[in-house]
Amino acid sequence: MPVRWLLVALLVAGCQLSVDYKGTQYQCGANGACPSGYACVAGVCEQDMPGTTCGAGVTAGVGHTCALRTDGTVWCWGQNDFGQLGNASTDDALEPVQAMGLANAKGVAAGDFHSCAFDAAGAVWCWGKNMDGELGDGTNTDARTPVQGKNISGVTAIAAGDVHMCALSGGTVSCWGANAGGQLGDGSMTAHNAPVPVTGLSGVTAISANDDTTCAVASGSVQCWGGNDNGELGDGNTTARPTPGAVSGLSNAVGVAAGDRHVCAITSDGAAYCWGDNQFGQLGDGTGNDSLTPVRVALGAKAVAIYAGRLFSCAKDDHDQLWCWGDDQKGELFDGYSGQQFSPVRTPVAAVDSYSGGDDHACVLLKSGEIRCAGYNGRGQLGDGKRTTQPAPETVMLGDAKQLAAGGGHTCAIMNDGTVECWGQNIGGECGDGTNVNRPAPVKVPGEANVVDLDAGYNHTCAVHADGSIDCWGINDYGRLGDNSTARTSVPVPVVGLAGPAVQVSGGRQHTCAVLASHAVQCWGFDYEGELGDSSMNEQHKPITVPGVSALMVAAGYGHTCAILMDHTVSCWGFNGSGELGDGTTTTRGMPGPVMNLTNIVELRAHGGTNCALDGNHAVWCWGYGPNGEIGNGTTSNSKVPVQVPNLQAAHLTSGLGFICAITMTGEVSCWGQGDQGQIGDGHFNDHGSPSTVAGISGATSIASGGDQTCVLAASGQMCWGGDQYGELADGTTDWLAVRGVQLPCP
Repeated sequence: MPVRWLLVALLVAGCQLSVDYKGTQYQCGANGACPSGYACVAGVCEQDMPGTTCGAGVTAGVGHTCALRTDGTVWCWGQNDFGQLGNASTDDALEPVQAMGLANAKGVAAGDFHSCAFDAAGAVWCWGKNMDGELGDGTNTDARTPVQGKNISGVTAIAAGDVHMCALSGGTVSCWGANAGGQLGDGSMTAHNAPVPVTGLSGVTAISANDDTTCAVASGSVQCWGGNDNGELGDGNTTARPTPGAVSGLSNAVGVAAGDRHVCAITSDGAAYCWGDNQFGQLGDGTGNDSLTPVRVALGAKAVAIYAGRLFSCAKDDHDQLWCWGDDQKGELFDGYSGQQFSPVRTPVAAVDSYSGGDDHACVLLKSGEIRCAGYNGRGQLGDGKRTTQPAPETVMLGDAKQLAAGGGHTCAIMNDGTVECWGQNIGGECGDGTNVNRPAPVKVPGEANVVDLDAGYNHTCAVHADGSIDCWGINDYGRLGDNSTARTSVPVPVVGLAGPAVQVSGGRQHTCAVLASHAVQCWGFDYEGELGDSSMNEQHKPITVPGVSALMVAAGYGHTCAILMDHTVSCWGFNGSGELGDGTTTTRGMPGPVMNLTNIVELRAHGGTNCALDGNHAVWCWGYGPNGEIGNGTTSNSKVPVQVPNLQAAHLTSGLGFICAITMTGEVSCWGQGDQGQIGDGHFNDHGSPSTVAGISGATSIASGGDQTCVLAASGQMCWGGDQYGELADGTTDWLAVRGVQLPCP
């Protein structure tokens, strides 16, 4: 969204609206008041962006969304790696693009990485990924534009699973695609790239599919088949079934909706029932308990339609209001909330026509024809022209800075005058500005001056001052702030009990370590994996000394810690399930021990379960967790001992959660590892098992990677890339928890 520069505070509905010192966002009034055209979302007045009004249907996939327009054309937006948008391209689209060649469409459904529609003549058309035959055209070849399904006609409804499809025709059902769970219902577990009839079904009036499960309503009963790991077939057991069977105890059903590992149905009297996985409350019965048979949803209204996303569910009542429950981490329940809802909550969405839930986002079609979407927007699946990732470097709004530090969803910088500014996720006070409002542009941390070193843990930040004292702020579970408490704070608090002045600090997931001027290492916080190095495995709310370690630098990882010793070798301690300790084993150890085959080490970084070290000859060595290519040697395996990253000469290192970046000797930046949020910075979303150069950066001097973001200070400019859900790229934008209107081009 464009930066909203506000020069004055506004008085609205009798409530003063404060503006942060950078003037980038309204803050909601005490009663949630916002100016006209804005809505209060997580304490911030977000611009209300209504969509256009020519929608006739909507469906949400994993990272893309498709809509049926009133003229019978189909339009899609979001992720497009396999051509699932149908526009002959594989480029993401942040606003709707037309699926080519379709006319007179009557319905549309989106799977994981494919899309399908049926037309007025009853033919089915599909496009996108086709590895398992999910396009139904008799091949296993991906299609970037719609192809017609074989041997099927008279279709009146379609349903998409992850990698399979089903269609309703004349009261019978046919399915195609993957079939490992028996989700095609033909009595086998063999994939089919063309439609096959479901065994023994007639009189079907509704169908739904998700993951590897399919369900149908027939003569008032709900019939389900396919995967059943969590009891999603509703028959009292967890055995997969390749043919339809009745869900226990339902005899007057009129609608059904399949989620990822759960299913819901409504009955003719307006009751709603769900069964299967309930970890996030997706069964809506007020508990988190799974159920192998239907349980009644605690819905305070009469349901007339039922819907299910991956880990959440919704119902429309007889007044066209939307009620939702289940996983709400990304705000996909349209309630402006982040967390879980174990019972239905009535959302602010009214005049609902239909709803569709994807993996981490959802969309609703209103009676007006407007489409609105909410949830995760990393690939543009909300259709508002934005996305909360940037896969290539963008210039950020930061003043003169000299050192960077990045946490799970926030980033901080030491400014040239020794002060600190932070931005990004701030719900735990990570930005230290006295608020819990996410900050999409830098804010000054009050009281921080003469800062000489800075680091960020997953949800906390610590700064070392010129006098050797340390301040920390943010979430304080297990005592990671070192102030002898577990109380979170959104302003800096001093670490108590340091055994001398500190010179360097490192924040891990839930613990912190520092090197003192005496070269002793002290740690505090979480210790149940031995990451504090004293073998006690007890959390510590203030610093304790790591015995036997005299160090030049310390690096705190996800559940372990490593240090460069005075002889420039490396010692590690803590969790070792992926080889994080570099000793050739996977045995967790609460005391320091040597890392194999490392000498002359001058820099060390740990984040997640991967460590990387830079030696005096500018070679990079990595070890530990490696399934996304983090080790950098072209493999996707863990490594229990350090491995040299080939063809790389580095000057500085940084590590994020699942990826690593380096400033090269020529002042460029190379990254490798996980890339699903654009972390590699090459304009794409692919993992890289070896270093890939980030375009457009020269003269780099400081770099920091966090959860899925990287920022760099360079002669070419101050730039960031990667995840931007909370504003961690300092570009003034965030879409966190906001409902967005889709700008569907109208005929």
